[in-house]
Amino acid sequence: MKNGFMDSELMKSMLNDPQILSQIGDMIQKSSVTAGTYTFSPATRSVFVAENLDYVIKLIVPTSTPIRNLMPRSKGMGQATAWEQLTSPLDPSALGTGTSAFFADAGTPGETTQTYVVKTAAYKLLGRKLSVGLQFIAASQSNPAGDAETNMLRIKTLEVMLGEEWGIINADSNVDSNAFDGLLKQIVTNSGTAGLLTASGVASYDQTLFELGGGATHLFLSARQKRGLSDELQNSGSVQRIVTMNPATGAVANANVKSIISPATENEIQLVTSRYMGSWGILGSMTSAAGENWVDMQDLIPMIKLDVPVTTFAKDSFIVESTVMRLMAEPYWYKIGGLGQ
Repeated sequence: MKNGFMDSELMKSMLNDPQILSQIGDMIQKSSVTAGTYTFSPATRSVFVAENLDYVIKLIVPTSTPIRNLMPRSKGMGQATAWEQLTSPLDPSALGTGTSAFFADAGTPGETTQTYVVKTAAYKLLGRKLSVGLQFIAASQSNPAGDAETNMLRIKTLEVMLGEEWGIINADSNVDSNAFDGLLKQIVTNSGTAGLLTASGVASYDQTLFELGGGATHLFLSARQKRGLSDELQNSGSVQRIVTMNPATGAVANANVKSIISPATENEIQLVTSRYMGSWGILGSMTSAAGENWVDMQDLIPMIKLDVPVTTFAKDSFIVESTVMRLMAEPYWYKIGGLGQ
């Protein structure tokens, strides 16, 4: 120390020490909080860093949230999003523009417009609180399976992902003002009822979409309906159960139908089983033939972990995301209700 000041070389070496830098960061965080109310002071100041959880999400088995994993994701801005939802077919028939694509020599091609409705939706928060006692964290540091906080982080992240999966299908802002509108709420043009999904029935629904200018790429269905569809295809001779022999365990047999071919469009329709489909099935086109997204999740805040101030001997975090679902081509989706569960 010289005249009350730290030697410059010593200071430089300390600022290159990760442990010392971490301690400085902890002191800055504590100094930003008013002890009496445990709020940030001033309110606009926060040095708590949000940790992106993409690396955790990628470790979670995709079968837990298959529809969420399929959804394209875009970056949001502001408090709400706005998009143009296509409400008319693209073809020139009477169902579409009604204007011929032919024109005379030296003439002018016909000008047409599609019908769009401007949709707006506010971003909605999904999240869970993670609270782990500091002694529990310390005691689990030597656990080969991972420390307590890391293990709980994976569980809570999955819990938020499951909540989003449910919301993509079922959420209704009229029922829960904190929620966005899911597919069942946003699909209004095409709907039907059935007791059991069959290959012929799916083809009929897809024919409706085809005649409107679309064609399904995915069918979201429950495990019960997936099993029923597999049984129907087996009974018709379309598929056979696979049998393998293992000297130790004996015969192993089952059938898993991952997709069906649409006779209307010749598209391969992927079967996506979600535990939250219940008595519904949803047939739709994820993208246009030109590659444009016809549905997406727009994220204002991707899934993050945010440490928050506490008044207990624990470490508290919020696992949160801010997002909304947007359906851009509503006529090219079909919902089927009344299905057995």
